[in-house]
Amino acid sequence: METQTSKGKGCLATISSMGIFLLVGVGLSIWGWNILQNARASESWPTADGIVTRSEVTFSTDAEGGDSYQPKVTYKYEANNLSYENDTIKFGENSYGSNRKADEIAGNYPVGKNVTVYYDPERPERSVLEPGVTGGSYLVLGIGAFFILLTMILAPVTLFLRNKA
Repeated sequence: METQTSKGKGCLATISSMGIFLLVGVGLSIWGWNILQNARASESWPTADGIVTRSEVTFSTDAEGGDSYQPKVTYKYEANNLSYENDTIKFGENSYGSNRKADEIAGNYPVGKNVTVYYDPERPERSVLEPGVTGGSYLVLGIGAFFILLTMILAPVTLFLRNKA
């Protein structure tokens, strides 16, 4: 038989778990919002001539065994009479479950290729090769919103069912 003390501990564990989900969702949403705003702003950034100094695809496996391929493109450019080096291709999704997509992106930027670099006029060290919003620009924001929505739905239902038992 469940006692009031064990019911209280169960509710506290549920609230704690939901609080963690909510915090993760808020954190991801803030990060995703920043990605989206940078992507939007980059469309109007000034440009500079640049050159690709490194182009490759890296591979990693996560804890669950999922494969991830990342195109890594490093480029140099000058802005305001200063030299910069960066590796941001675009704001948003830069990791893929397929080697084909990562190879395609890295293949667009072979070493030695002259590129147009879009840089932030207020922080010229921040730049991209592909400005603007893409579907991937919404990815982190979408995951964060999902966590928040899931918490908003599950928390009341779980607490109601716990108190009913």
